Amino acid sequence: MKHTKLFIFSILSVLLSLPTLAQDTLPKAKSIFWEVKGPGVKKPTYLFGTHHLHDYGFINQNKIILDKLKKADIVAGEILIEASNMMKVAMASVMPNKRLNQLMSEKDYKATDECLRKYMGTGVQLFSSFKPIAIYQMIMLKKYAKTLNMNLEKTGNSSMDEYFQRSARNLNKKLIALETVEDQIKVLYDGKPLDKQVDLLLEMVYDKDSLASQEIVKLNRMYKQQDLDGLHKLMQKTASEDELKTLLVERNKKWIPKIEELLKSGKSAFIAVGAGHLPGKSGVLHLLREKGYTISPLKIKL
Repeated sequence: MKHTKLFIFSILSVLLSLPTLAQDTLPKAKSIFWEVKGPGVKKPTYLFGTHHLHDYGFINQNKIILDKLKKADIVAGEILIEASNMMKVAMASVMPNKRLNQLMSEKDYKATDECLRKYMGTGVQLFSSFKPIAIYQMIMLKKYAKTLNMNLEKTGNSSMDEYFQRSARNLNKKLIALETVEDQIKVLYDGKPLDKQVDLLLEMVYDKDSLASQEIVKLNRMYKQQDLDGLHKLMQKTASEDELKTLLVERNKKWIPKIEELLKSGKSAFIAVGAGHLPGKSGVLHLLREKGYTISPLKIKL
């Protein structure tokens, strides 16, 4: 496979939004839940590292998570998960002037059709106007569920991130985003030219449950172990510095001023973002430490 590293990196970035550049200053404690205190912080803020497809049933078994969420004045996520934003994402996933058969050979188009029938239950014709990266993501999510015997319909296809935002609304909390949906669309759908998107899609199409499944199992195990160090090292093996900088690291840097505003607001905030945003020299935890804040792990069970 010519683009195997990029293939694995894309699996990780979709599920965890994993960033990083260097292997030092990693959080040694195994936790996905962190408390932030420091000078000028009247009430602590909490950082929770999500896995966009992991079963979130464990949250209700951890009183500390529910307690901090209920006591928070503000809940923050990467973007606001709401109908208008999801419509923008849906529109961004479509190619207005191209069709998939114009971007690949007849052989690859047929293989893509077979793959879609296997995982999505319908052929390529229904998806012909979608960007290759969007089709890749759809197949990847289905493959993830199949590999881990996970029933996505059990949770209404919702994610851990949606759970926290839905809870915030039910608790009448102020809900804010660290970035706009346009920012995320630029990363997820417009970050690669169409020919590179096709390469990535075909890696998934021809993978035949082997490489992707192995990485999915490894990723899921590390998340269950709350092993941010392991996630960090896995990312180091799968992406170049340029890819990480363009797709992920710059987002972390943009988030820090917004997180600092929350820290200095005199209110308590509960921030839920992809777990991969936390570790590493360019991760949120280290960037906040550099600003003089104290970062402490909180013990939870998965």
